Amino acid sequence: MDERTNRTAKSSQEWRDLFEQIGDQIRREAARAVGVGEDATWATIGQVADDKARHATAEASGADEDASWEEIGRRIERSTRSQIAQAVGVDGEATWDTIGQAVGSRLEGLFQDLFVARPKTEDEPEDSDEPFGLD
Repeated sequence: MDERTNRTAKSSQEWRDLFEQIGDQIRREAARAVGVGEDATWATIGQVADDKARHATAEASGADEDASWEEIGRRIERSTRSQIAQAVGVDGEATWDTIGQAVGSRLEGLFQDLFVARPKTEDEPEDSDEPFGLD
């Protein structure tokens, strides 16, 4: 091996060692952040982070601490659906279809009131071109 090839190989090895040290430092910091030992693997770090996130989400949603992501998701969906149902004036146990029909019906009524001319009744005054009826 000539001198130049030897220097290049040595430099490459030093850079590889440096990047390995940086990678190890990042893994140790991630381990500390989730509360596991510094020698933990990425798989362990990921599992602990997932468990902590799931527990916090379960608590925030009112589910049992040991609830699965599926259970948490169902609970959040039920709660959201119930609140939206009540906001649009249907039973809190209504399905999404029923909620959608209620919203559609209300919007249709609103658009009818806003954009469709109603027939005049006999006791309704005729529209005037003068503002505030000052004619």
